Amino acid sequence: MDSKELKERTKRFALRCIKLSYALPDTPLGRHKTAAKNRPSSIVNRQSKGFVLVEMLLVVAVVGLMAGAAMLSFGGIWGNLRFKRQAENLVRVFQLAQNASAETDRHYAVVLDFTEQAYILRQFNSLDLSTMPDDEAILDKVYFNDALTIDYVLYDDLEDTREKGDNGDSVTEARFLAGKSGWQFGGKVVLLDEKGRPWTILVHRFAKPVELVEGDADMYLPQYPEQVPF
Repeated sequence: MDSKELKERTKRFALRCIKLSYALPDTPLGRHKTAAKNRPSSIVNRQSKGFVLVEMLLVVAVVGLMAGAAMLSFGGIWGNLRFKRQAENLVRVFQLAQNASAETDRHYAVVLDFTEQAYILRQFNSLDLSTMPDDEAILDKVYFNDALTIDYVLYDDLEDTREKGDNGDSVTEARFLAGKSGWQFGGKVVLLDEKGRPWTILVHRFAKPVELVEGDADMYLPQYPEQVPF
């Protein structure tokens, strides 16, 4: 064994002894390590307090961001739920009027009021689109909240409530009249949600169910005999 190898072995042995002494608490080095570990240090404490404070501030900031995002998301979801609840209720009213008219000899009307932002469900005696006496039975009247706005109605004969009337006044209401064989006129009712996005209620002239679809949807126009290719 040469002197170089002997030095290396001696060095490795000394290092193992030092490590063993640190590991054993009853040795001088072990007691020194324990005392150093337990001895308070103002520098270490100040650094630790600084790190703890930074970590707490980061946690508070992250929690605040998460809470803000959750509130925004919840607000959007809640607004959309308020809109959907009212829109789906209006669809049910249309369907109720259609079904009740088909099953009985009574006539029903769904009247949309643009001024008051409300709908009225009425029973009446005559399928007359231009006149409807005020003393006809009003079965229900519901006002919409700010989550839903009635924008316009386009009938399937292409009459549009956005256009001025014959006397130059704006149209204040739209009427859908249901009889035993279906609606006198079909059409679409365009609604706006809280963010101004359009939704469409499709009222088909005949027996097809009333639908609520997202967007300003197209509607099916009635086919006249000369348009049918067979």
